[in-house]
Amino acid sequence: MPQAFHQISPQISWLSPDSNTDRPVLGVISGERGSLIVDAGNSPAHARLLLDAIARRKLPAPAYLVLTHWHWDHVFGSASLSLPAFAHHETVRILKRMADFDWSDAALDQRVVDGLEIAFCRDMLKAELPDRSGLLISPPEMAISEGAAVDLGGITCQLIHVGGDHAHDSTVVYVPEQRVMFLGDCIYDDIYHGPRRITTSKLLPLYDRLLSFDVDLYFPSHHPEPISRSALVEECNLMTVIGRSVDEIGDDRQAILSQLGRMFGHPPDQDQVEIMDAFLGGLRLPHVESVL
Repeated sequence: MPQAFHQISPQISWLSPDSNTDRPVLGVISGERGSLIVDAGNSPAHARLLLDAIARRKLPAPAYLVLTHWHWDHVFGSASLSLPAFAHHETVRILKRMADFDWSDAALDQRVVDGLEIAFCRDMLKAELPDRSGLLISPPEMAISEGAAVDLGGITCQLIHVGGDHAHDSTVVYVPEQRVMFLGDCIYDDIYHGPRRITTSKLLPLYDRLLSFDVDLYFPSHHPEPISRSALVEECNLMTVIGRSVDEIGDDRQAILSQLGRMFGHPPDQDQVEIMDAFLGGLRLPHVESVL
């Protein structure tokens, strides 16, 4: 499905994701004094697609950028946007390191061998950016710790560090006047340390925190559509049941499957089994921050 630019109110817009090259959702929050962009995209072309859509809709000119975490697909368009940028201090630290990397095919392949990159991201990166000779990584100038607020005029963006299994530097953007929150990838699993992994110790408190805000609509970066509060509650409940079963039983896949079958009243479906396996991955490797 081609990417589309959606406007759910005069203040909130978003560019849909594209799984072909792992392009995430890009958000636009517009106030009287300008717009704040949530994530820079995975390439200059991705960033330009967003800028063109903002211009066509005659939205307030971009004034700020927020990066939700350090992963390439959210940051490689930063230099093309040329905006004052916010990010967690760990995002800034890692991007400063990445800015010195050699991004040739050979160097990228070697980082996969060395465990500093994963094959999926390498392959998506090569598909999105076959020529990386002019790639410029632009670390944000404004590093935050727990949070910050940006007043755009008539609308406020609260930048909140939440962490999580996917990336320890994950930051969300909450817009209280519109009751929306851009999540980045914070609710997703860790893909950088072998098989998928999530942990109840990080994920369940994260859900509680996200649901503690007055939000009607959440924007996860790789979902094709935003999700409602009730959908996030339902997802949280499922994750809680599966995650706590793994914690209770331990590393015994068949016993967990049997217990979940009794609890659900039917054998777990494929998605539920994949979630279980991700929690098992977290049980085997529970304390991981960043590879960089």
